[in-house]
Amino acid sequence: MQVVQMSTMTLKEAPFCVAANGTVWSLTLMDLTGNSISEVVRDQFACMPFLEQLFLSDNAIKTIQLHAFRGLRHLKVLKLDSNKISQLTVMYFRSLMTLEVLLIDNNIIETIEEGTFQDQRELRELSLGRLEYIYELHLNSIFYVFPPKIQRLSIDAHYGTTFNLEQISQPEGTFVLELNGDRLDFADCDNNVLKAVRELKVVCNLFICKNNFMAPYFPNLESFEISGGAERAPLSNSKISTLLHLKHLKLSNLRFSNYTEAGMVFWNLTKLQTLVLVNCHLSFLTGSMFKDLTSLQLLRLYSDSPLVLIDGVFEVLPALTAFVLDRVDFQCSCENGWVLDWAESTEKVQVIFLQKQKCVWHYQVLNFLETMEKLCQTDAQYICYVATAGCVCLLLSAAIGYRFARWPSVVLFFRLRGWVERRFGRQWNRRRRRVEVADGEIEEMQYDAFVSFCSRDEAWVLGEMATRLEEQGNPRLRLCLHNRDFEVGKDIMDNITESIYSSQCTVCLISRRYLQSDWCSLEMRVATHRQLEYQKHRLILVFLEHISPFELSAFHR
Repeated sequence: MQVVQMSTMTLKEAPFCVAANGTVWSLTLMDLTGNSISEVVRDQFACMPFLEQLFLSDNAIKTIQLHAFRGLRHLKVLKLDSNKISQLTVMYFRSLMTLEVLLIDNNIIETIEEGTFQDQRELRELSLGRLEYIYELHLNSIFYVFPPKIQRLSIDAHYGTTFNLEQISQPEGTFVLELNGDRLDFADCDNNVLKAVRELKVVCNLFICKNNFMAPYFPNLESFEISGGAERAPLSNSKISTLLHLKHLKLSNLRFSNYTEAGMVFWNLTKLQTLVLVNCHLSFLTGSMFKDLTSLQLLRLYSDSPLVLIDGVFEVLPALTAFVLDRVDFQCSCENGWVLDWAESTEKVQVIFLQKQKCVWHYQVLNFLETMEKLCQTDAQYICYVATAGCVCLLLSAAIGYRFARWPSVVLFFRLRGWVERRFGRQWNRRRRRVEVADGEIEEMQYDAFVSFCSRDEAWVLGEMATRLEEQGNPRLRLCLHNRDFEVGKDIMDNITESIYSSQCTVCLISRRYLQSDWCSLEMRVATHRQLEYQKHRLILVFLEHISPFELSAFHR
């Protein structure tokens, strides 16, 4: 057995060595998180010499007896966070020579004895807090020698404390420093330990050294996150611009509007890749503020107060690939309208959550996109919209009309044209000859009959019908056949109309192919309207095959 998992079992004691009655050689991990253990007694884990990880988080531990962790020569991870430990002494951790991770945060620490962590030379991560009653912390006293392999140091000072580094040694590499407290004051501004800090995370209202903003005293910072009270944080904005190695910067709850040099905050930060601004009370963002951010790839904004983005602010950010708006209350002003055009046209920058943003208009909070489209729409845009809508409707109407009303429309056109010519006294001699003259005599028509047929019946018409009626009939008839008598070069519609109007009757040779032909149907409709218009014109239907009456129009039936 290598792992013992006994978390959240409401245990008040953990007498494992008594119960085991010997040494447990194989055990490497013991998890007692979330129980009710109030005391760690002497030699409580001495029977587990190869234990590497011991989790005692979220218990009620008040007392750690002398030599409580004796015998744990291989322990690397010890979690004592979220307990009731009030004091730390030298004897607590003296036997833990191989300890790499020690978490004691979320305890109300009242005293820390000198040399408490002097034996932890392998320590890589230390989380310490809360120091509610320790108003001055001498790091050189509790360490003697600063852990050379430290990678993360987290201190929760709660109300605040003054840090004294004095002549403490510098670690071998760089590390992450996390500080939390209302007031964080450093007595030593130019200590070598500060030069080893690669990443700094600070939550405070005052972060100072000799009344100066503390951040510039970490010259090798690559990542800096600071959050503080917006009303009280004494941020000297221009000092951030001295951190020339910064790659990640997050500023939260800082009131930039209190300082006249707000426009110079981000100058000289040519290596900065990520910038996050959360409730910094900026009224506007301009291109001059970001002019040196040539490496910036991600810009993230969250603002409760109205914000104006000046046109061109992103033109000075050549490496920008993502613009994230977690929450931005824009001003409902056309000064921000360019953002919509830019977000729509840009190809290399991904604009995230723009559609969810709000803007303030006459004490109302409205959707940013919808409001900008209404407020900032120009006359040209409106005209383009109306013209586009009109063209779309016209095209749809034309398509529907062509599909369902093509031929009735053609016939109606020619009827209207004929009516107009008659109404204004024009003689339509080229389309028809009048049948009756003024004295009642009959004027001779050009053709006796116009024959309407489909191409499939052409051979029968030319070989049988036309031959007999024109050559053998008595009297011989004058027939108009479209493939023989239509005038070459004239529009087919004009040929059809003129031929029907120049004939005494129209003969339609009906077949199923005839009814399926658009041109044949048109000739039949024109002949029908000619008969309705002029009663002496005759329409003769010749059925070449059996056709159901329901396949014809009601008039022809």
